[in-house]
Amino acid sequence: MKSRALLVLLAALAALAATRSALAQPFLCTTIRPGENAAQVAQRITGQATSTRESWFQIVDPATSRFVPKARYDYVRAGWHACVATGLNTTAMPPASSSAAASARYVRAAYDDIIRLSQFSDSNLALWVVLLALIALATHGADDYFKDRQQVLKAMRLFSQKFISEFERPLVVDAVAPRPIQSRLRFAPHASRVDILIAPGAGHRYPNLTDHRSNVEYDVNRVLSVLRDEPFSTGRPYMDGPWVVLPFQLNSAITQAGGK
Repeated sequence: MKSRALLVLLAALAALAATRSALAQPFLCTTIRPGENAAQVAQRITGQATSTRESWFQIVDPATSRFVPKARYDYVRAGWHACVATGLNTTAMPPASSSAAASARYVRAAYDDIIRLSQFSDSNLALWVVLLALIALATHGADDYFKDRQQVLKAMRLFSQKFISEFERPLVVDAVAPRPIQSRLRFAPHASRVDILIAPGAGHRYPNLTDHRSNVEYDVNRVLSVLRDEPFSTGRPYMDGPWVVLPFQLNSAITQAGGK
């Protein structure tokens, strides 16, 4: 199915993105202050000056919306953005330390000017564009699936109602008497199958397969001859406790046209 193929492709791209976890994360950024170098801003927002070496710590030139190569971190400018990837596992972030605690007030101040970046490097932007497009396609495919599923369920309900009504018609004595049979339905739209369960009503013994199998099979064929335009085929009936189970399959030609 189209939606399954898209989901598989999404999973593959997610695995690719995992190898570039820092680039594939949303970033929270703060503006580098006048006189601050890369190590100082890293100390301020992460508690460790050595965070500049980590992949999840990046400096961005807002004029170009591109990452600054780490080799150029000795020449950062005030007004550039120091960014930390969010959504990473705790093991990927710097451990708590006294210096981190001491800089907590600076972290709070930094959050006052946090900016969410909507653009990354060209390669990362391309990856996200592909992922978003595939997500949109997968969502569209899932939407189509659920619409088709509702159509299949509707066809199964209508057929089941007609079948039960026709099956019990010869058994009805009068309009005020209790119904001669009980009925239940079991749907499996993913398998294009519906089970119609019937059992004797109060004061009745029919239908059952213990001493009325041939009668039940005759009535099933009789009903299907009346409903010959319905796109369902039947399997062999069987007992499930007090219930006679009549399995029906929605024809594949129908499911391909407007079902599955």
